[in-house]
Amino acid sequence: MTSRPDRHTQRYDRQLRLWNKSGQSSLEAAHVLVVGASSLSSHILKNLVLPGLGSFTVCDDARVSPDDVASNFFLETDSVGASYAEELVRLVRELNPATSAHACTKAPAWLLEHEPAFFTQFSLIICVRQTRLLAETLADISWHHTPPIPVVCVRNSGFQGCVGVSVGELGIMETHPDSLVDLRLTRPFPALTAYARQFPLDTSDSLALSHTPYVVLILRALDAWASRHQGALPTSAERREFIDTMASQRAKYGDAENLDEALAALAPHVWRPLQCPAVPAHVTALFDDAQCRHSTHGFWLLVAALHAFVQQCGTLPLTGAVPDMKAMSLEYAALQRIYVDQARRDLDMFQHILDDVVTKAGTSREAAGLEDDTVRTFVKHAAFLQLVRGRRLRLQRTEPNIGALATALADLVNPVTAQYHLAFVASDTFYEHTHRYPGQRHDWQADVDPLLSHAQTYCARIGLDLSDSDRVRLQHACYELTRGAHSDTPSTAAYLGGVAAQEVIKILTVQYIPLDNTCVYDGIVQAVSSFRL
Repeated sequence: MTSRPDRHTQRYDRQLRLWNKSGQSSLEAAHVLVVGASSLSSHILKNLVLPGLGSFTVCDDARVSPDDVASNFFLETDSVGASYAEELVRLVRELNPATSAHACTKAPAWLLEHEPAFFTQFSLIICVRQTRLLAETLADISWHHTPPIPVVCVRNSGFQGCVGVSVGELGIMETHPDSLVDLRLTRPFPALTAYARQFPLDTSDSLALSHTPYVVLILRALDAWASRHQGALPTSAERREFIDTMASQRAKYGDAENLDEALAALAPHVWRPLQCPAVPAHVTALFDDAQCRHSTHGFWLLVAALHAFVQQCGTLPLTGAVPDMKAMSLEYAALQRIYVDQARRDLDMFQHILDDVVTKAGTSREAAGLEDDTVRTFVKHAAFLQLVRGRRLRLQRTEPNIGALATALADLVNPVTAQYHLAFVASDTFYEHTHRYPGQRHDWQADVDPLLSHAQTYCARIGLDLSDSDRVRLQHACYELTRGAHSDTPSTAAYLGGVAAQEVIKILTVQYIPLDNTCVYDGIVQAVSSFRL
């Protein structure tokens, strides 16, 4: 009889499947600051509070207007005239009583000038529909704080919007690959080799043969091939011959399902490993990073230990994961034990190496936050580690990656949205000159040409050459952004709220691969693209 899950597990069941208990704990421990109260802010918060964000604070000195009530379904008629931040806190908090919510009714610009330390007490900052000066100044303060505080900037106008991420460094263990299975068929460990060679492969018994695990079939076939080729495994040119040799045994099988499984497993578990190094290049790059030798951060201590493990063993630790396959239950269980036992031995060895690394670094596992679960997770995902090093928000504008921007504009397959990024940058310049956003007056069409001029000037300044088609797209983008008049359109706010919240959760849980670093949405053609500026 199993016990009923507790209320916490029942409430967050769906997301526990997505980012596990460790991710949920990180989310519940986080305190997020939202700078700017708006319909867009409401949608972002909704998508953070429902999964169980620990705390949030909304900072804005604005009062709720009738237009705000019309565009934001969270607000009520009685909200008009009240503090927007306080109303947003009161109404969004109803979605999840477990979330702690706070309101700061001081102007963000005033806080930046007089109380900048206010912004350094949060896990992450979301800057919503703010001016360029405020957003970039806030991102600068957060970037230079120790440790750096991630900043997510979200803005919209009409049917278009963009999300920008400014994050210093994230060492991501749980990237959630499609599979953690590593059968080591081209680099078998001794116990696996012995198991395959000793397996009773009776070709006269079709029932037993058809229930032989495909791991055994492949290892035996590789052994036979190596014995005929001076110990060498099949080359790319010899793949067809090897496959035909295995397939020629089909007549001996009563049911060849396991042989079909073996043939299907050749691509991921034989051909790919033969063409790739034992340690993926992106993991080797971590070993070469200066942080691997000098940092006492938990992630880098684990990387240093992994480097020492690879130097001793030549491979990464085994995950121990074994896929389902056609086999007798006892034989399958025996095969599982072989992988699990080797994975346990690798983990024990890694633990000892890590203890030495931590001691030499002059710290402790506790101080570095290296709990046993964290170490086990790291070892299990060692082949899929990712390091994200972002760019400061200001540099994304002043020194953008021209190649990435040009590539995004020249996309021949997907709808192009990068022109709206240029239009949003120009919109900020327009605001700095006029103290309003383009389109915010009765004769709004008169703002299109000035906005286009600012966009073209920006392109010339950063050295971005525009083709004729780029110019047409940019002109249309400036027209649409002016027509949008910096409005907080509900449908756009709903979509961007989901996108932004998703990126915030990735950063807070340090799972999956976050946006790097710009995402642009065009609601007219329902297209979205991302690129690194």
